[in-house]
Amino acid sequence: MQRIKPAYGFWLIWIFLSAYLGVFKALPKSPESVHQGAQCDRACVAWNYYHESMNFFMPRVSEDRQSEGVTGMEFPVIPYSAALLYKIFGPHDFIYRFLMYVLVSLGVFHAWKITGLFIQQNIHRLLLVFGWYCSPVLVFYTPNFLADSGAMAFVMMAWYYLLLRIYGVEPDRNLRRYSLWMSLAGLLKISFLIYGIAGFMLLYLWRFFKNQPLQVIFTRRDFWWMLVPAIPVSAWYGYSGWLTRKTSNMHFLQSMNPAESIKELIQNSQTAINNWQESLYRPGFFVYFMIVLLILLVLRLRDALLPGLAAILMISGFGAIWILFNRQFLYHDYYFILFFPALFFGWLFLQQLFQEQRQVFLGCASIGMGVAFWVIPFMNAGHAAHMMNRRYATGDYYHQNAFPETEELVAQSDTLKKVIPEGARIFYAFDNTPNTALYLMKKRGVRISKDFGPEITADILSKSRAKFLVLNDTALWFSHYEPRLKTGARAVYHQKNTHVYRLP
Repeated sequence: MQRIKPAYGFWLIWIFLSAYLGVFKALPKSPESVHQGAQCDRACVAWNYYHESMNFFMPRVSEDRQSEGVTGMEFPVIPYSAALLYKIFGPHDFIYRFLMYVLVSLGVFHAWKITGLFIQQNIHRLLLVFGWYCSPVLVFYTPNFLADSGAMAFVMMAWYYLLLRIYGVEPDRNLRRYSLWMSLAGLLKISFLIYGIAGFMLLYLWRFFKNQPLQVIFTRRDFWWMLVPAIPVSAWYGYSGWLTRKTSNMHFLQSMNPAESIKELIQNSQTAINNWQESLYRPGFFVYFMIVLLILLVLRLRDALLPGLAAILMISGFGAIWILFNRQFLYHDYYFILFFPALFFGWLFLQQLFQEQRQVFLGCASIGMGVAFWVIPFMNAGHAAHMMNRRYATGDYYHQNAFPETEELVAQSDTLKKVIPEGARIFYAFDNTPNTALYLMKKRGVRISKDFGPEITADILSKSRAKFLVLNDTALWFSHYEPRLKTGARAVYHQKNTHVYRLP
């Protein structure tokens, strides 16, 4: 009987695992659940490429109050790629989500290929990779609209080729591949460039570890190639910052957000871990894992030097980002995706200690860790599937739609296309996020939230060129806004909480 090739086996299990985790059920959904506003911000960039202009260097959002919505942002290769597919198949959220799923799949596959450089038994490789991947936050943002999981995938691809270079496999060719994928990782999210710095430091520090089985000679050319990703990343974010200043359109964060004191840093860190630990792995597991990992990195680094040193450098880089963007971690679970390449090499380091080198520890510790490597992946998978269901369960704490009328607008989308003509600008009240309602309706225009007063609303409306007024709270509008604005709007559509008026 012919054996299944390891790569085929990986893909079969990956597809089965994706189905079990609920990834495929999420593919046809519109942006919803945690950080819905941030999802719609990216999704509407793809839609506006498709609908308005395919000029790559002019990404735009649907809220066009400033500069027709043109704004600086991270390198928009994913929304642009989605827009190209929209030109062929039509603008469907499934396409964007599936594109992200394919990208993350390639990243996980390269993580599996990395394990092949260290681990002989395929079952051990699969357990390590899927045990690492089965984190609720990573699973949720796999078929999603945010770029973080895509950047993580590019890092795993880059490090696979860097490790091939270290092992002496086609050095020049693999360094070029490394530079390409690391450049894309940094372009998608500049914070992921810490893994390029970690790679550079790994090559530099390796020469100080003598008497190792793996002896590698690095040349100046190697180090120059390691610096290549900094060039396109610096160029794009310089341009993006200039575009933001020119348009005064600040939809996307492009600056650091540190704590103002050591006390605040400690408080923010405790709160962030408490808030999101259930979204990282099973409650308590992440903290215990990190304690064990850090202790063993200190005590047993030389017993698995390559993955151990990589883990130390990556964790140090993440620590710097944790300090520089500390406040972001309080409210943004997807910022933790930055840590997953470091976690992977941490898993790999522990696996090398307790399964590939059993002589290091004897007795209960060795047996316990051996059992853990078999049990934890299944526990993580069950927890990740449970949390994925909760994040898409209406009314659940983890669902947290930023826009309460999401399901209404999605259900009425075909009808609203007939009520509001193609290309007509709208004025939406009330939406606390810049682009959610506009994107769900596939319209451009402006919106206000409930904390916008009548005076500023009157100014926004007068400059908006809006032809239709869309309300989700008529009582508030006609008691506080209409007496001041005197729009004279005429009702043309009403269904549940969605009210459409034509502006004279």
